[in-house]
Amino acid sequence: GPGKVFSRVTPGAIEKTQPGCGALERVIPVFFWLRPDTRALVLKDTLTFWRDTAQWGQTVVLFGLLGGYIVNLRNFSQQLTSPFWINLVSYLNLGACSLNLATVTTRFIYPQFSLEGRRMWIVGMAPMGLRRVILVKYWLASCCSLVLTLGLITLSNYLLGLSWERLVFFSSVITVMTLALNGLAMGLGVLYPNLREAQPAKIVSGFGGTLCLVLSFLYILCSILALGFGTTGLHPHSGVVVASVAFFTLLSVMIGWVPLKLSFRHLKNFEC
Repeated sequence: GPGKVFSRVTPGAIEKTQPGCGALERVIPVFFWLRPDTRALVLKDTLTFWRDTAQWGQTVVLFGLLGGYIVNLRNFSQQLTSPFWINLVSYLNLGACSLNLATVTTRFIYPQFSLEGRRMWIVGMAPMGLRRVILVKYWLASCCSLVLTLGLITLSNYLLGLSWERLVFFSSVITVMTLALNGLAMGLGVLYPNLREAQPAKIVSGFGGTLCLVLSFLYILCSILALGFGTTGLHPHSGVVVASVAFFTLLSVMIGWVPLKLSFRHLKNFEC
């Protein structure tokens, strides 16, 4: 009878039918301080991104081109003898790294919420809730992009021969910009979702994606102009330095935190 058939299925037989764990499944338990549901979501998003060759292929191309430019900075920096030109190139280099970051966040981070698509009701019914899902996606994207941008900005500043103080300064700036740009992309992605589309490129081409790209570029432009005006050492007064850094910090909080805050309020409609 049916009872005898099911009684023959042992746990060992079930384990044998399951496929072997991949590399990511073996690595994810290392992050033991994360909650099990958080680790599961991180694993799911990482596998989804890795299996989509169109996405990570474009990421490799973008950062590969930027990496080639940075490697050639050594030959270019040998021709720079004036502190003015070294300062100028260092801020232009910050602009190149941040613009590349803005392209990546708009192209890959903005569609993350919309890509859940028809599975959104399943995610919404999960015990962790949509708010924590967005936070996990945000911190995962921020940490991954921060590793790349910090490495590129550190290498480029080292090749330019900047002092350790300037290297720490630019590393701090790119860290703040990474958190702000990821917050902007994730927040606008929740505020302007497109749950019917499965292609990230088509999701980005909508109003929300265009707004995210424009706001990212304006944020980068204002930040570099403010920091370049006050932190290049051309103004001896410390008040100018403090004002420029304060303006950059306030602008970063507004561009990164406000969209996330608004997206959390918007999520209540999904959790009803």
